[in-house]
Amino acid sequence: MESTHLDNIVTLPRGGLLIKTENESIQFGIPPETIKDTMQMKSGVPTTFIIPQFMFIIDRGISLSELEFPTYFNFFIRQSKAKIVCLPEQHQRLKSVMQEALFGPEHLDYTDEFSEGENTPGFPDLRAELNNFRTIPMPDGLRPFNLEDAVEFILFDTDGIARLDNLEICVDQAFNYKIVEKSRVIARIDRYQPLIHSKEMTIDKHKIFRPPMFGITALGSGHGFDPNADTSGMIIWVNRRGIIVDPPVNSTNKLLNLGVNPKLIDSVILTHCHADHDAGTLQKIMQEGRLSLYTTSTIFNSFIRKSSALTGIHETKLRNLIRFFPVTIGESMNINGGDFEFSYTIHSIPTIGIKADFKRKTMVYSSDTMNDPEYLRQLHKKGVLSDNRLNFLLDFPWDRDVIFHEAGIPPIHTPIEFLLSLPEDVRKRMYLAHVSPENIPENSDLKIAPSGLNNTVDLETAPSTYDEVMEILSILMGIDIFSTFNIEKAREFLAIANKVKFSSGDIVFKKGDPGDEFFIIMRGRVEIASKGEILTLYSDGDYFGEKALFMNEVRTASATAVTDTVLLSIHKKQMMQLIRGTTIEQTLYQLATAQNQALREELNANIVFSRFTPTQQTQLYKIIEPVSGSLQKGHEITREDSQTEYCYFVRQGSINVFRKNVLYASLGRGELFGIAATVSNCGCSHYTYTVNEQAELYKIPRALFKEFLQQNPGVYIKLFYYDY
Repeated sequence: MESTHLDNIVTLPRGGLLIKTENESIQFGIPPETIKDTMQMKSGVPTTFIIPQFMFIIDRGISLSELEFPTYFNFFIRQSKAKIVCLPEQHQRLKSVMQEALFGPEHLDYTDEFSEGENTPGFPDLRAELNNFRTIPMPDGLRPFNLEDAVEFILFDTDGIARLDNLEICVDQAFNYKIVEKSRVIARIDRYQPLIHSKEMTIDKHKIFRPPMFGITALGSGHGFDPNADTSGMIIWVNRRGIIVDPPVNSTNKLLNLGVNPKLIDSVILTHCHADHDAGTLQKIMQEGRLSLYTTSTIFNSFIRKSSALTGIHETKLRNLIRFFPVTIGESMNINGGDFEFSYTIHSIPTIGIKADFKRKTMVYSSDTMNDPEYLRQLHKKGVLSDNRLNFLLDFPWDRDVIFHEAGIPPIHTPIEFLLSLPEDVRKRMYLAHVSPENIPENSDLKIAPSGLNNTVDLETAPSTYDEVMEILSILMGIDIFSTFNIEKAREFLAIANKVKFSSGDIVFKKGDPGDEFFIIMRGRVEIASKGEILTLYSDGDYFGEKALFMNEVRTASATAVTDTVLLSIHKKQMMQLIRGTTIEQTLYQLATAQNQALREELNANIVFSRFTPTQQTQLYKIIEPVSGSLQKGHEITREDSQTEYCYFVRQGSINVFRKNVLYASLGRGELFGIAATVSNCGCSHYTYTVNEQAELYKIPRALFKEFLQQNPGVYIKLFYYDY
């Protein structure tokens, strides 16, 4: 079936399709922030939304079923329900998502999150606080607010038809959709209709960002309904490494384009589970290396339940993709060398605020909260807040060097009027988030947090003798092969590593030069090229020149600094003394012997491997090896229902895939097999693989590939539904 391109179908800029009917427009697919598109259109925000077959685009890390803000808009602005058309099997998943987003966890058990239990300053009655926001005014008083008040689910029947006023929305067994109005087909949507258009990611290789020792970069300062601003999010820089707070969707690509190496930002703080705060966190998990996530257990568990419902991935598997560090309220926590403290704010679902101290400089981020003392005192009178909790909330740290504070519509946000009443000295140190410029009165000295790297707030800490040593050790810890170095080895490394500076355009070495040094990039970018072809682009924390350690041969490619660059150079003899007898020696030897241009080209024939970062490519080169010789037609590689020790990659020829003597597929150059047995953890082949045409293969030990996937959840996700 061809996709229908009619005048009444509009592709929204942020994704999804808008279908015009006689009465209103309905939306097919709901990627994040598409409400910002429809709010600016003449037809306005739809009431009716159709959920496509796939609720989540796994390889892009983007939801196609972001119901939260359309529901909020329809309920709180229009006082009407959002109508959600979905498959019966999607119904419970969507309800689970909305339960966590609207009301928070169904069950709360958080006493252990506090250093002194209920005696910890600020200990809340979270159930009472959440219930305070979960009410609807009625003529005879308030009643609890339920999901059914805000959302009406309309399910497809056994014939694949969902009926809505004058409309019939139909889905066939192949998940092609059509919309019929008064017996006339007004739209057809093919199951393969792209709902989010791919944008070619452009990276200016000459841009490089040097983070401050301690500072804050706002990635956005708007809220979920602001069509002209990026959603609020920030990076807190400590020791020149970033902790990203509530990353906005697509923030990684934006930062790459601005010259920020993703390896500088391997930690996330999640403040709460509303879509404008957690959607980017889920995307980072789906697309990147294994990240460290800091939040409370209550918020983390809510995030996992919500993400599992959205993606269809089991909760246990999602947990395994993340290094979760539960924060303890009432105790400071060291992250990248800074002292962080967390506390629960007043909001409609569990939410944490942040304080950070580093080298006698301080900052605070209020996160989403209601911080008006008068309202807090009213909650105390109603019995929602204890004396302990009220006193803690009233003692907000307005004395911090930098204050990032939210503002918005009460009662779940802090009113601008209160922030205007604060002393001038406080207002000068304060940046506003989660607010639109038109909400700030003219001639007031309140200011929105300016977004972008050029507007980074630098707290300008006093320099220390050990700053450079800390930076080198941070880089070393971020390199997989050196991350297990003990103190003695780290000290030895510091003694033999020489810092070398290159200006943009300088030659590090030429093809044909003697190979006698190993390099690690402290900061900057280095291009590796041969015969006029760029082979790879390395940046902070990458290493190159490993062939020089093991091969008595000249350089096989040239290396050029494409930005001002600082390298750590280690002479061959000293490097071999450092790694001799360690697993690093074996790993680098494997890398030096396996890595070549032919292998690069062969791996690029695979759609997943071709998108690897230079770091991921290096990790793969360390574990992949050729199967000796050519395999002849009829050779059986693996038998179904048997244990397998390897995954395979087809270099040349073709492989037939059988199950119970039925031919399922024939795999050619660049294709993988044995992956499903690794991803499923069973270790048992589901198929029999035999050579169809004379073949050459690479093999990857299953145990090592499993470790690789654990360190690269983005790759794991891309292979999650791999058939073979």
